[in-house]
Amino acid sequence: MVNIGDIIKGHTNELLGLNKDISKARLIICKDCPLYKITALGAICNSDLWYNPKTQDVSKKEKDGYIRGCGCRLAAKTTISYMVCPVGKW
Repeated sequence: MVNIGDIIKGHTNELLGLNKDISKARLIICKDCPLYKITALGAICNSDLWYNPKTQDVSKKEKDGYIRGCGCRLAAKTTISYMVCPVGKW
């Protein structure tokens, strides 16, 4: 679970252009993920979908073995080195 401090840190990093190298590499991976969604606020990890990393299947409902998208704004989350993708892609 992400705490408010991580959210602030991610947005600060994004605003100041910190950790661009790590963010760029992670965003390339995110763009190929079925949980990737473009919104008015930028790309997010779609929390309306569930993903099975073993089968690569996507569901609109919770199922055993499926992991829900985290809902984070990816431009911010990907700048924090210790943050992880909810489905284990980075």
